[in-house]
Amino acid sequence: MEDNYNLVNQEVVGYIKTQIFPRYSAANGHGLDHIKNVIARSLDFAKRINSGDIKTAAKDFKNLPKELKPTKNQKVNYDMCFVVAAFHDLGRDKNNELHHLVSAGYLLTDDFMAEHFTRDQIRVMADAVMDHRASNEIDPITIYGRIVSSADRDTDCHDIMRRAYAYNRSLHPDYTEDESIKETCERICKKFAGKDAYVTSKMYFENPAFEAMLAKFTELSKDPELFHAEIKKSLASK
Repeated sequence: MEDNYNLVNQEVVGYIKTQIFPRYSAANGHGLDHIKNVIARSLDFAKRINSGDIKTAAKDFKNLPKELKPTKNQKVNYDMCFVVAAFHDLGRDKNNELHHLVSAGYLLTDDFMAEHFTRDQIRVMADAVMDHRASNEIDPITIYGRIVSSADRDTDCHDIMRRAYAYNRSLHPDYTEDESIKETCERICKKFAGKDAYVTSKMYFENPAFEAMLAKFTELSKDPELFHAEIKKSLASK
């Protein structure tokens, strides 16, 4: 999971590990495991962009300040991708529905960030944090927002089911297991199943694992009893 951490300034990595990671709770299904997965996927997308494996064009960088325009050796900044992914869900401790705004606020007022990044870099990172939500109606304004938005899309069906169930339990602790599973199925179907799944519009880069996950949930959505059983199996396997 930390394979690409060597691409990032180690002082930044150390700060995130010691000061930001401990602030995450797994209570609502958006805990540290999820954050580390988003970081890993963000760095992978960034590495593929910088290597040319993911094709980009001038329009992909049009909303960036001059200092962040792509160069011959680097199109996107690894340190910034790392920070955006690390902060993107931090605001859930205060307000789940507006967590993207709270998270951006944390980043904008962080003293370490002010010492290690320029004002323009911090602004772009905060914009990316605000833009990451799958339910946002508009696309991210910079490539950094598109990276974290895409990286925020989990690809492991069992992880998604467990996280969605944990989130439902945090909202409705009085529900029975079956009631929570029923609502979890409904939430997953709306988000991941079929051509109308809203999460599909927030994946900006080719990702075969993501496509396979969508296909799996689309198939499960056709058989509610099987879907229910699959969630129970996922919960038992953790």
